[in-house]
Amino acid sequence: MLSDQKVSEELRLMGRPKEERLTQDVAREACQRAGGKAFLMGFISSLGTHYVIGLKALNCNTGEVLGSEQVEADSREHVLKALDESATKMREKLGESLATIQKYDAPVEGTTPSLEALKAYSLGMKTWHFKGEDAALPFFQRAVELDPKFAMSFARMGNVYMHIPGEDALGRENLRRAYELRGKVTERERMYIEAHYYDSVTGELEKAVRVYEVWQQTYPRDIEPYQNLSGIYPRVQQE
Repeated sequence: MLSDQKVSEELRLMGRPKEERLTQDVAREACQRAGGKAFLMGFISSLGTHYVIGLKALNCNTGEVLGSEQVEADSREHVLKALDESATKMREKLGESLATIQKYDAPVEGTTPSLEALKAYSLGMKTWHFKGEDAALPFFQRAVELDPKFAMSFARMGNVYMHIPGEDALGRENLRRAYELRGKVTERERMYIEAHYYDSVTGELEKAVRVYEVWQQTYPRDIEPYQNLSGIYPRVQQE
């Protein structure tokens, strides 16, 4: 089950207000991004002095209805009790269904309103880890085709190009574009973009070091700032 905080975080990555009403399409996308299996949608409608409460569970990836439940409350005061009963029955129905649903890998974190762009970016990151950064490049390119404002995909592309002989100009161009688009990204993404921008585009190594050190302190489990600082420190000392 996703907490309210996690839902708000997913909405932010989707470029939506955290208070936005969760329609079926929005809830399904948030569920997919979080790597969930199913999500619930509900309604309450009045029928004279009575209230009808309905719930339905849907598969995050296919949109298929996995189960539904409807109960009636004889007064407004009994709505919550009826809703609780409906939820209990729904959980019983879903027990077996959820076990048969294939669990897909959750896309990696990325600030983009396009789920397809995020999926392409995620495939790029997975390919990078298993086959190397050159093999990941087409996925990052596809991601920015789907979302021309996808800052992190530009940053990853820039980083890849910087390691390809003769393509450093293209690398700096992509890193510069990522830097220009960093306004709405997460804190971790911003630090990645700024550190690589200062290192590879402007050559301001001390600024890059400061960003990496803050990143290191803020997210001590992230390996990237440790790796990159080990390469930058000797260069700073040579200046």
